[in-house]
Amino acid sequence: MLRNYIVILVAFVTLSVFSQDSIQAQTRTELKNDFGIELLGKSLLYSFSYQRMVGSRLGLQAGISYLGGSGGGISFLPFGAKFYFLNGKASPFLAAGLVGTTAKIDVGPNSLEDSSSYAYIGPGFEVRSSGGFVVRGTLYALAADGAFLAWPGLSFGYAF
Repeated sequence: MLRNYIVILVAFVTLSVFSQDSIQAQTRTELKNDFGIELLGKSLLYSFSYQRMVGSRLGLQAGISYLGGSGGGISFLPFGAKFYFLNGKASPFLAAGLVGTTAKIDVGPNSLEDSSSYAYIGPGFEVRSSGGFVVRGTLYALAADGAFLAWPGLSFGYAF
């Protein structure tokens, strides 16, 4: 059974790498910018993100998220990079970066504020259409102060 999965995986990677469509479909180099929303992911519940490709396999990303209300909240500012293993419309990638957090609580006349950060790294897979629609799935490893959390992320966006 394991042998069958290995044969299928090798065939998929070989066809992906050497397929004529894969070589010609350079959507990340044609549409270098993308904007989207990630559900769950590196900012825990959601984040809006922007990515700019620098070359055909490296993307730099920044985002923002806020959780809270009138009594206070926490903001997340993720910054990182993605390295794509294949050119073309679909590719596995490795994401890594830092998320800065700022928490503020207003209690009566007092106000408490604190800042921190945590790192993330994770493998993922992206599919881009020729029209610009982008879908990504990532399994992040979030790490701070010796603590570790495995956390999924699903992103939908538009490339331009």
